[in-house]
Order: sequence, then structure tokens, then C-alpha cells
Amino acid sequence: METADLNRETVLRLPVVHLLDLLLKVLLAVVIAAGLTGASSPAPSPTPSMQSGMEGTKAALVRIELVAVAEIAHIDHSSGEVEIARGRSIVPLRSATGILLSADGIVATTWESLALDEDTVAAYAANELFAAKMHVPILGNNGNRARRGYTPDPHWGPHLQHCYKQVTHCVLFSVAQYHVRTYTSKPGDVVAELLNTPSKPNDVALLRISGGGAAPTASLAPSAPAPKVDGMLLGFTQRPTPKVAPVQLPTKVDATAARIQSATNLAGPLLAGVASGPVVDRATGQVLGLAGSRLPDGGAALVPAAAIRAALAKTGLQASPSRFDAVFRRGIDHLVAGNQGGSAESALAESLTYFDSALATTRLAEARALGAKQSSTGQAQAAGDKNTATSLPGPLVPVLLGALLLAIIAGAMVLVRRRAALATASPASGSRPAASHPPAAGAFRAGSHAPDHSRASVERTELTKDAGDNDRRASRGRNHSVRTDAGEHHSPAQPQALMYFATPPAPESKPNAHASAQPGAGETRFAGPLAPRAVGEVPAFCFRCGRQVQAEWRFCVSCGQRIG
Repeated sequence: METADLNRETVLRLPVVHLLDLLLKVLLAVVIAAGLTGASSPAPSPTPSMQSGMEGTKAALVRIELVAVAEIAHIDHSSGEVEIARGRSIVPLRSATGILLSADGIVATTWESLALDEDTVAAYAANELFAAKMHVPILGNNGNRARRGYTPDPHWGPHLQHCYKQVTHCVLFSVAQYHVRTYTSKPGDVVAELLNTPSKPNDVALLRISGGGAAPTASLAPSAPAPKVDGMLLGFTQRPTPKVAPVQLPTKVDATAARIQSATNLAGPLLAGVASGPVVDRATGQVLGLAGSRLPDGGAALVPAAAIRAALAKTGLQASPSRFDAVFRRGIDHLVAGNQGGSAESALAESLTYFDSALATTRLAEARALGAKQSSTGQAQAAGDKNTATSLPGPLVPVLLGALLLAIIAGAMVLVRRRAALATASPASGSRPAASHPPAAGAFRAGSHAPDHSRASVERTELTKDAGDNDRRASRGRNHSVRTDAGEHHSPAQPQALMYFATPPAPESKPNAHASAQPGAGETRFAGPLAPRAVGEVPAFCFRCGRQVQAEWRFCVSCGQRIG
């Protein structure tokens, strides 16, 4: 019974061993993963406020400066002789913002920003003619030649007013010019061509600049955007340079009412040059429309993206991206992700081979600064680790703790398995129930005499060469011999499964002296896998998996452990 209890204890310990084994594997995987993570370079700081769609639209912004080339001639015949005074003036009128829509240089803006103001042109040309050519003083306009004034000269006073009103003896010719200044590193001035014939202030005007082919472009939003969208009004209040970035004004877009509203009054920025600028979806960077006419409440009208598409279609044009767009936006995405491995630097540098974008130059400088910071941080960490022997890098701490836990678990597994083996191998003490039949003759082989024939003992042995030889010598001359080929085979000692046999008790009526004197009587013996089974044999179990085994088995059918 004790042997059965011992094997049951071993079986109960097996799940603990398997659990420790599983925990060991899981913890080992965690330690390896932590080590690999710690060995990698620290993750750079991302730039979550930057969005590639928005950056691409900014790069496609242009500033449009409207000027008029005016030719004026004043004819005076009051003295009886015809005197003609001529002048040529470059009249600056206004500035606005446009957006590039195709790689070949198509710019969209509103007609309000491009239409000539004839009164302003006439006043400017007349003031410049009378002051510069005819040397007549002009007063009342604070030196602003775009405003009307007067002259104290009684003779030329009426003539000046006639030129303001463009009477027949003051002839004025004017031609509009659209100077487009792109957002480039080197300031440029390109005269654009008007492609369509808009007539109303909020009509879409399309310009084309020369030298296109790889210019940045913006993408238009779907024709039916959401009724309420958070937008951003973009534009230039100064001529764009690498140091002059576009103005960004957060707006609320009401697509149904075709208007935009901002927390600040838009009148000032619109007059400063943001007029006709694109209104962009903050989430995607797509163009929702253009800023139209100013409204009395400080907002502005919205010229929707559908109107831009219609103007393009009417002119036989279409929006198309450029090679610059894909590379530049990819570089922005890499920069937002932290410039892993200098990927942002590479992409942004490549984008500059297509177009000299000031924004791309600025972002490239930021990427290089980020890369230099990452490099210096890595070098500082390496130097600190080298100079400080007692300090440990952060990523190594979990690795070392995991290794310590691995060692503890491995030691626990070894102790559990060793205790199970030792408990199985130790002799069991206590009474054992008597067998109903005595053991068969010849079932016991060489062994020591038991000091007490009334007790049962359990011993563990291995089949070795010496034990096999002793068994063969003890079995010679007997009729019931257990001579087998396996018994004569000399093989190295192998771990054997335990087999326990119950010892029959001595008869209580009268002692059997002959039986007591006979070697091996009243004792428990272990037999090899080829020995005959004894009567009253106690079941044996595999010490590894706990399965009950048979005496003739050489391997456990459950776990494959060698038995004999």
C-alpha cells in the first residue's frame, strides 16, 4: 500500500512539473523579446501635429500679385498749340493667394482677386503723370498715388480731374498682369496667363504658369462634402520665402450656406493677401473650396470645390498630381513617424530634385536636425554605459530580472524531479498485506536474507551486468531456470522501471525452518523485465508520467521513457 501511495504522490507532482516547464518556456520567450527590444535603438519622438495632406497643400500655395501696365496721354490745346504729355505706369493693385492643381502649372483663384479696378488705375496713372512728367504738385491723398487728390495750380487743376474721369483729352490704356510667386527656396516671379473668362467676383479664375511639369499640387475634396467641417484657410500675407510660411486660419465651414466663419475677423487677412486662398479640410488636407468675397459679419463666402471642377472641365483641363507630391508626402509621413533610419531625409531630399520647394527645404532641415539629435543621444547613452560600470541601461533591467526568474524556475523543476525520483527509489517502511498465494518457485534470485520474515520490503535496483551474472549463477542446477538470451546479454546499465512484489507472510501455526534457512525466503525481490511475474505482485508505475506499466514492457507506452 505504501508503494502505491508513493507512486500516487509522484503522479500528483507531475502536473506541477509540466506547469513549471510551460512557465519556463513562456518566460524565456518574454526575456528574448525584451532583449531584442532593448537592443534596438530608442524610438524617436514623432511629430503628430504634422499631416502629409496638409503639408502637400501648403507646398502648392502661390501668391498672386495683380498689376496693371497703364499708358496715359494728356492732350492740351488751350494755348492754341497741341501739347501731349505721355506716361507709362506699373500700377500695383492687389495681392491674393492661389493653389496649384496640376503638375503643368494650373492655378485656381477667384476673379475678384484678378479683376482690374479702372478708377484706381486711372488715378494712379494720372497722379504719376502730373507729378513726375508735368511737375504739378498733388495734394490731398497723403502721397498715395492710387487715391485721387488735387493741385493748387489753377490751370492744371481741371486737367487733373479730367484725367481722373478719363475724358476724351486724357487717354488711358491698361493691361492686367498676373505675377505668380511660387513657394520656392529662391524667390521667383512668373507672369501667368489667364485661361478662362470669368465675370463675377466669386467665379473661379484659372491661370497657367510656365515651367511646370513637377510642381506641387493640391487635391480637391469630393463634390459633396459634409455640411459642417473643420477647415483651415491658407494664404500668404507677404511674398513667400523659406522664412515666410503661409498663414493658417482655423475656420468653420458651412457647405450648405457656402460660407466660412472664424474666431477672428477675416477682413484683415483677406485684404493682406489671403483672399482667394484655399479652405482645407483639417483631417485630410483636401481643398474644400476657395475663400470668396468678404461678408459683413467678418466671415467670407465659400467657392466650393465643385465650382473649381466645373471651371476645369469647361476649359478642358483636369487636376493631376506630380512626381513631387508622392515623394514629398512620403517624406512627411516618415518625419511624423520619427525619421526612422533617416527615411524622411532621403525622401525629402529626393523631392527637391523635382521642385525647389521652400517647404520641402524647411522640412528637410527639421529631419536632419532630428537625425542629429538621435545620433547624439545614442552616442551619449553609449558613453554613459561605458563610463558607468554600476549602472544598467533601462532595457537590460527586465532582461536580467527575467533571467533570474528563469534560473529560479529551472532550479525548482530540478528539485521537484529529483524529489520524485528519490521518493520512488527510497525503501518503503510499514506493513504490507499478505499475498493470498506464495510466490512461484524460482521467482526470486540472488539477494540478501531478510532479517524479519513477517515484514515486506521494497527495493529498487537496476539490471546491470553483475546482477545478471549473479542471477545466472543462482539459477544453475535448478529445474525452474530463467535462462534467456537477454539475461546473458552484457549491456550497459540502463535506468529500470520499478516493480514491486509482495512477500508472503510466514505461516502462523508453526515456523518453517527450512524455508527460513533457504536463501531469499520471506523477502521482497526485484526482477528484471524478462523475469517471471510473481504472485501477489504490486502494480508499478512509470516514474516520469505516472502510467501503470507491465513487467515485460521495455518502454512506457505513454511518454516513451525506457523501463528495461
